[in-house]
Amino acid sequence: MTATNHVVVGALVATYIHNPLVAIPVAVASHFVLDAIPHFGMPGIDFLSLKFLIILATDSGIAASILLALLVLQPAGFGLMVVCGIAAASPDLMWLYYLMYKKNDKTKKRPAIVRFHGSIQREYPQLLVFEAVWFFVVGGWLVSRLY
Repeated sequence: MTATNHVVVGALVATYIHNPLVAIPVAVASHFVLDAIPHFGMPGIDFLSLKFLIILATDSGIAASILLALLVLQPAGFGLMVVCGIAAASPDLMWLYYLMYKKNDKTKKRPAIVRFHGSIQREYPQLLVFEAVWFFVVGGWLVSRLY
């Protein structure tokens, strides 16, 4: 899933679970649940290509805008919503590490969590529409929970 959808689901988790000791791990777990659903992606794309970087910048900008909106609007529980939104998107940061440092390193076995995270992904370019629908449905649900 896109970072935007991870953030929206993570924030939504915080509207139902108010205990941070429970909400944050549930938000992180939601990342893997969402990634197990076939979603938008471009298998085989060069992560340093202009096309990928534009997609990444757009997605990151939208996700950051949602978090910023929560900080500015300050609905009840907004702090936990922001933390859970970040927590829900954070497992994808492991790919940045491998992109930057281990892209061509075939000599070391990747940790189990990285292998698991990669194995559950089913990405297809045509599912961008699915991601957009998901965003509007879950985003609307989140907005309905804010006030």
